[in-house]
Amino acid sequence: MSSAPRVALVTGANKGIGFAITRDLCRQFSGDVVLTARDEARGRAAVQQLQAEGLSPRFHRLDIEDLQSIRVLRDFLRKEYGGLDVLVNNAGVAFDIGDPTPLHIQAEVTMKTNFFGTQAVCTELLPLMKPQGEPHQGPKLWCFWHDLPLPLCSTTHSPFISGSLQPS
Repeated sequence: MSSAPRVALVTGANKGIGFAITRDLCRQFSGDVVLTARDEARGRAAVQQLQAEGLSPRFHRLDIEDLQSIRVLRDFLRKEYGGLDVLVNNAGVAFDIGDPTPLHIQAEVTMKTNFFGTQAVCTELLPLMKPQGEPHQGPKLWCFWHDLPLPLCSTTHSPFISGSLQPS
């Protein structure tokens, strides 16, 4: 499907780093940019904020902890774009310092989202990458993947770290 428009997708893009990455992609990427968020109202509000800046992102709901949500997104990308050109895995959770949630619960929630959720997204979406496409880890998850034991996430063998995000 060479006539399909190019598409970049950013997970967890309704605030913070994901929002900034989406803004920059809207300004610089020659194709559609899809902003995803698990909370539809927050995602649509983020899209409206970017539209007020003269940008044109698309919104798609995505909860990386919900395999059905990931598969609905996968099917949308396959139907609308014939694949995926850029994937920025930014969605994740972090507890505030001093959060009273017991440490074992924090660890469980963090692993469920930041590791297993991201793994599920990669399992479903990386096969859609077009030949010229590039998967990138968002900056806040890069360290997470980089710190995993080799060879699981070696920077020379990992599909999750590429381009300018590799350590120098």
